[in-house]
Amino acid sequence: MSSFSRSYEVQSHTVSLHNKLDYARLKQVGIKKIIYIVFRNDERGGGLYFNNSQFKTITPALEQLIKEFDFQGMELFAWMITRNFRWLDRTDLFDYQYQNGSCKRIRKLDIFNPGAVQKLIAVYRELASKKIDGILIQDDFILRYNEGLSRWGKEKFTYATEIPARERLMINRDNPYNLRWTGIKVDYLTRLLKLIIRKCKDVNSGIKIGMNIHYETPVQPGNAEAWYSHNLEKIMETGIDYIYLMSYHRQIKEEMKFNETRNRVFFKEMIEKAYRICEERLIVKVQIRDWHDGKRIPADEVKSYLDLIPRQVQRVCFTPVKVEDFNYLEEIIGETTKDTKDTK
Repeated sequence: MSSFSRSYEVQSHTVSLHNKLDYARLKQVGIKKIIYIVFRNDERGGGLYFNNSQFKTITPALEQLIKEFDFQGMELFAWMITRNFRWLDRTDLFDYQYQNGSCKRIRKLDIFNPGAVQKLIAVYRELASKKIDGILIQDDFILRYNEGLSRWGKEKFTYATEIPARERLMINRDNPYNLRWTGIKVDYLTRLLKLIIRKCKDVNSGIKIGMNIHYETPVQPGNAEAWYSHNLEKIMETGIDYIYLMSYHRQIKEEMKFNETRNRVFFKEMIEKAYRICEERLIVKVQIRDWHDGKRIPADEVKSYLDLIPRQVQRVCFTPVKVEDFNYLEEIIGETTKDTKDTK
């Protein structure tokens, strides 16, 4: 007889976890890590849930959770944004996108702006200095095909190419302007990620940094570069500790317009391709609630997709998880563990 085991973690979308976590029960279920949200991306009431000197603090909820957290056998990660600071009143820090024939300001941090980068690095250093085990970078650490077109971004393009920035050509795919612009954004994001990781580890050498990655990234690398400015192989060279693959089966099925059979084939191939690049640093994210109505997905459905994950993948993250989901997770994890045994 032979068997394998996996490490399970949960990501919460609510800040209200204080005095609600039964740590003994969590460990019994098999949960090794809690990923705690530390931001609220709201134009009026948004802010951060930890004390910092760079952005608005709603309340120091992270510090409160740290005081009660049981670090014996469990890890605490902070889930943090990089661009969606919608509540900022400094519009000079906002990015621009090209839409309907003109450039328009959007409520996202302009990461070509040196002042914005300075604030971003500072807040990440402050977060890394907290008593936490790691940081999960939100999937807003991307530059979409029509973003990055602030004065700073266009200057970056002109400096790199020695030709004037022409927004319409820069966003129209597969012409020389667009190809150069895509390459510039990919390289810039990769370097910025490497800098964030280094600065975090400068203040806390033991901290682990993970990043959310869209499901297209390992299977459609050309689209990932064009849509998100992500190249997975280059990201792996930054010193990133974990890649969180957002392999949300219902979302994939809806967006790709797959039937169930095709969806399951794609799901398995996606994870296999991601593992070839990421190996032990890969963490597969599995959705347990429907994004539209928030209802919990039947346990049998979730388990059927867990069964498709190759055995080499040692880490699975369930999301979004509420406190009342732990009986449900125990059912899924218990059944999965039972099924990991095989006869040689």
